[in-house]
Amino acid sequence: MAGGRCGPLLTTLLVASVMALAATEGPDQAVLPAEQSRVQPMTASNWTLVMEGEWMLKFYAPWCPSCQQTDSEWETFAKNGETLQISVGKVDVIQEPGLSGRFFVTTLPAFFHAKDGIFRRYRGPGIFEDLQNYILEKKWQSVEPLTGWKSPASLTMSGMAGLFSISGKIWVSNLKQLYLQRGSE
Repeated sequence: MAGGRCGPLLTTLLVASVMALAATEGPDQAVLPAEQSRVQPMTASNWTLVMEGEWMLKFYAPWCPSCQQTDSEWETFAKNGETLQISVGKVDVIQEPGLSGRFFVTTLPAFFHAKDGIFRRYRGPGIFEDLQNYILEKKWQSVEPLTGWKSPASLTMSGMAGLFSISGKIWVSNLKQLYLQRGSE
């Protein structure tokens, strides 16, 4: 992950929102068909799937250079998910600010391991071999789990999900107004 991590989530949301608003004026970008990817997009309505079985999650923003550097490695990891007996998901923090709050994501990209509702932060590189070894060698067992109030399933983190969701909507609304005002000047 040369180039380091992106800044705090609020700065991330601000920059992403401005870029998203600017992109609405330009041509559509090509997107890989969903059937080619084995990465499960996670949303506020389906995130509880990670409460059962073994999962790896990536939190990203589409415009984040560090996140983009791990995209192909993440796809390769997901293609090997069946062999590794693991499900692989991703969370777009711009589209799902509530999930960012639930997992208290403040830097990007951010990776989490989940096994039967026990969550751990993966702090290694987003490189296929490292991710694969993390699972095959069960390196996640030596990482302290997010417990108590820090667990994404806790009542406290449910509240954080709500706060992040509301703040994300406020930021986007304010940025959209600013963008429209500047366009009419």
